[in-house]
Amino acid sequence: MTELFLKLFNLSITAGWIVAAVLVLRPLLRKAPKWIHCILWAIVALRLVFPFTFESSLSLIPSPEVIPRDITTSQAPAIHSGIPALNNAVNPLFTSVVPTGPDWRGTFLLCAAAFWGAGVLVLLFYSFITWLWLRRQVRIRLPWKDNIYFCDDIDSPFILGVFRPRIYIPSGLSPEYLQYVLAHERAHLYRRDHLWKPLGFLLLTLYWFNPLLWVAYILLCKDIEQACDEKVVRDLDLSGKKNYSKALLACSVRRRMVMACPVAFGEVSVKTRIRDVLRYKKPRFWIILGAVALCVLTAVCFLTDPVPCDHAYISTTARAATCTQRGVDTMTCTLCRHSYTAYTPKLEHSYDAGTVTVKPTCTEKGTMIRSCTGCGRERREALAELGHTPGATRLAQAPTCASTGLEETLCVLCEQVCRTLVLEPSQEHSLVEEVLREATCSTFGEGVLKCQLCDYTESVGYPMKEHTYKEVGWSPATCTDTGTVTSLCTECGDLHREFTPRRTEHYWTSFGFGMHCLYCGAYTSTMTSSSDDDLPQPYSPKDQWGDPLDFPAIGVFP
Repeated sequence: MTELFLKLFNLSITAGWIVAAVLVLRPLLRKAPKWIHCILWAIVALRLVFPFTFESSLSLIPSPEVIPRDITTSQAPAIHSGIPALNNAVNPLFTSVVPTGPDWRGTFLLCAAAFWGAGVLVLLFYSFITWLWLRRQVRIRLPWKDNIYFCDDIDSPFILGVFRPRIYIPSGLSPEYLQYVLAHERAHLYRRDHLWKPLGFLLLTLYWFNPLLWVAYILLCKDIEQACDEKVVRDLDLSGKKNYSKALLACSVRRRMVMACPVAFGEVSVKTRIRDVLRYKKPRFWIILGAVALCVLTAVCFLTDPVPCDHAYISTTARAATCTQRGVDTMTCTLCRHSYTAYTPKLEHSYDAGTVTVKPTCTEKGTMIRSCTGCGRERREALAELGHTPGATRLAQAPTCASTGLEETLCVLCEQVCRTLVLEPSQEHSLVEEVLREATCSTFGEGVLKCQLCDYTESVGYPMKEHTYKEVGWSPATCTDTGTVTSLCTECGDLHREFTPRRTEHYWTSFGFGMHCLYCGAYTSTMTSSSDDDLPQPYSPKDQWGDPLDFPAIGVFP
């Protein structure tokens, strides 16, 4: 929609140059037929209808595209009217008032296009309401002949309809004026004015934002009526001209608002038309020929675009760019002398080293003021924190088997904690031993190790204790038997017996006439005898005392 609006806007500006030219030529063509004026307005319509034209060196259009299509994306938006003075006057105002952001310009152009569309809808709605009102006025009509109808509710004759035009005559119209009215309306039908006027109003609806086109449409309606007047009075004598003027005066009504239809008889410039009718003289041939040639020249000069020039611009600096204002350069083409004003962006501020007003610390920002060397503008800047400088470390919390530890690093400048290191939990437990069962000489002991800080437990086994033996009996070793030592454990009552080796020698003692062994009872006589039977029998302490083991608490033998 925005592209269509830009296209129509540029077309309306180029057509505006033709309207201005027609307004200049009208006084020069006052003696020419009025249909010449209609041809000039047809040239304006052709420029508005056709979106393309040819290029010609005779073209008087300053610029075919005043507002460029890339105005929403251009970094330096400007108009190109083709008139250097106008560009130099409008572009500075345009760039200073309209924001340079492409997004904002796109939004502004979209709003303008929406406003234009709303105006088009309003005019179309007005035209439709007017048509319905006229249809209501002529709903009661009396046909006369052909396409002529008499109506009681109308004040002035007019033609209504585009494809099937009909002539409506007021019922109270005097019969002496009827022939002039019908001649005028038939002249409209012959010239197809019932088509040209709606077409002109449709173009006005599309280009309603251009005031020159409103002027053109009003003058078109006037020239259409005057052209029909000339066609009717061309063959009338002075008496007929007077009667025609009386008919115009009799059918004159209060001017209604501009409408696409109808083509009314006594609605437009009645006073001027009566004067022109009474003064009408048939124009000479050379005047008509010159007017036609002038129309052709106007069409050639304004229906074509200028041939584009391969501009070779030279730049003239009118104002150098600074940090407070943009630079202005005048670009002039050495070939066609076309010129436009170019703007260079502002320079960036050049700030000095600055003065520190608040020194930064480890944790707080500082402030520095810098001044522009070009315009003296001051800018306050924030200085970043210096940050901590790690120094000595300390153990804030020792790690245990159940929790982590903390190691803190102090800042050299502010002596605050600047870094904290988390220490992993320690693998060593704080164990306490708990005995569940004491160890004895017959059973193993059992215990558990519990950590005082966590739930860690560990089973412990204790070895059996040695027996605590107490000697309760003994028997000495003899020459015939081993000795024994009997011990009893005081804890568990275990009986332990140890053996001593047998003696290798007898223990002789004197007995009678001989010697006998105190342990085994062996006897040897100190007397000579022929028979062993006479020797005494061996003597054993067991025969007298019994087995020493039977008396564990008594030591019988030394």
